[in-house]
Amino acid sequence: MQRLGPMFTLVVLGLLAATVAFQRYAGDGGVSEAHPQRKLSYEYAPGVCESYLVDADKYVAMIMLMWGIFYMFWGLAIVCDDYFVASLEDISERLNLSPDVAGATFMAAGSSAPELFTSMMGVFAVKNDVGIGTIVGSAVFNLCCIIGGTALFTPTVLVIDWKPITRDTFFYGISIAAMIYVLAGGMVTMTEAVLMILFYFVYVLFMYYNTQVMDAVSRCCGEDTSDKVSGGEGDDKEEAEEEEEGEDSPVASAIAQPLQLLFQVTIPDCSKPEMKAYYLLTFFMSITWIGILSYFMVTWASKLGCIWNIHPAIMGVTVLAAGTSVPDAIGSLIVARDGKGDMAVSNAIGSNVFDILLGLGLPWLLSGIIYGDAIIVDDESLLPLSLILVGTLVAVYAVTLISGFALTKPVGLIFFSFYFVFVAYNLLHEFKIISF
Repeated sequence: MQRLGPMFTLVVLGLLAATVAFQRYAGDGGVSEAHPQRKLSYEYAPGVCESYLVDADKYVAMIMLMWGIFYMFWGLAIVCDDYFVASLEDISERLNLSPDVAGATFMAAGSSAPELFTSMMGVFAVKNDVGIGTIVGSAVFNLCCIIGGTALFTPTVLVIDWKPITRDTFFYGISIAAMIYVLAGGMVTMTEAVLMILFYFVYVLFMYYNTQVMDAVSRCCGEDTSDKVSGGEGDDKEEAEEEEEGEDSPVASAIAQPLQLLFQVTIPDCSKPEMKAYYLLTFFMSITWIGILSYFMVTWASKLGCIWNIHPAIMGVTVLAAGTSVPDAIGSLIVARDGKGDMAVSNAIGSNVFDILLGLGLPWLLSGIIYGDAIIVDDESLLPLSLILVGTLVAVYAVTLISGFALTKPVGLIFFSFYFVFVAYNLLHEFKIISF
């Protein structure tokens, strides 16, 4: 981010200056008419495309939106790197959690805040199935791109333990089955919502006894329970790289300073000895900022897609699904950089368990309590949705198994190809090229 920040800022400022200068000399030239005359063959949500800046100057609006999206991404990187991961390390230490358990529970819940907020908005604000669509798209992105990115962008090959990924895959498979069962009738009752939430707490309870279960499995398989997966010889190299990356350029420091000051005022830095006791406050304030930054990033991406006449289907399965998963991606890459491959993978899969069971179950339960009615959902696309989720889960686990549970660069490329196939299918289906 320190290297990209100054370059991206100079490009944006240059484009903004050139645009303003051009319009000063050439006049409006009908730019303001471009927006009202634009005809879409599809509809964005009301209010997405319209704003004073877009109507007044579309090109300046595009430049500002691009910069805003990048700046929100930068803010997410700062929150995750400086505060969120540090609070997770303290929570894991206080509760004596292994890295994979911390990744599958606290890290997954925290970084899945955008999906939960989106689902809440879908149930209470716009009253449609936007939450289901976002969570399904993010689930595939988490599984394919986050684990794939961890394999591609980590300097060393991460060898992960087969037990945590098998455990998380099992629970994710059950979560998919529970979602399919609840959605099958086209109606979600309060009882079904409660059962989904209770099952998530069963998952958390299992994690509480995870050490004993993993040790028992190891003994049954004849493994030495004293063996621990570590970063190995790559640790010293990674630490040296971190020290080099820690030297911020003056331009990057100046650009990031407003974000840094805002976070310093509102989030306790539990990495400092005198602030260690405030690790829970750090955790919850980090989640709050992750939700705020993700909201603006996704909202501005939607507006930018509308200005560019990009079909909502394309934005939904690419930018928006990826945007709500940015905290998961950043968190996984940061801990993978520190040699904690199990934590990175467990975060990606554990986030999907959280998204399905709590991200859908909690809004449905609250809606049932407030309105007293069952939630009506669209079950027409349930079959292809189910095949996508189950298919990606089986494919990712099979590739990981064949690779010997080593996250290599080819494995990362294969995982990314799965996501591109998913995007291609969605677009072909959305544009009626294929009927299934």
